Amino acid sequence: MKINHLPPTNRLDSRKPPAGEESGSQAATGTFAQELQGALEAAAAKRLDTRIETVQRKASLAGQGALDEAGNLEKQKQQLWQASQELEAIFLQQMVSAMQRTVPRDDGVLKRSQAEELFQGMLDEELAKVMAESGEMGLARTLYEQLVQSLDEKGKSKKSGSGA
Repeated sequence: MKINHLPPTNRLDSRKPPAGEESGSQAATGTFAQELQGALEAAAAKRLDTRIETVQRKASLAGQGALDEAGNLEKQKQQLWQASQELEAIFLQQMVSAMQRTVPRDDGVLKRSQAEELFQGMLDEELAKVMAESGEMGLARTLYEQLVQSLDEKGKSKKSGSGA
């Protein structure tokens, strides 16, 4: 990386590139950076969609099946709890990512690299998982209670419908 404001230590470095050469390379670098940023955003969106589909699949599996067996009911409740925690983690990741974007990062000597942004996204994801697992936010607990209540109501309606 060449720092432009320092005098060159080698006389060969003091040559100025032809007028079109410098701007062309900067344009190519800018285009590559934009394409890389777009690819990173697409990958993050795809990963988020996959996580949401997984949570939905777990929640729908928990709602299906016979409720006659106590073990089956406990298994469904456990799946609902996991799905609730994962949904809270997704929500918290989106919240942390949005908060990170509001922090100005261009004040330093070095500009922020694509690798650092990728690492920050992974760090946000892990932070959100830890926050969700701690249970301090309470979103998973509230969601779980609502889902279990609807699961219990569905079980009662099936029992009353089959008993009549």
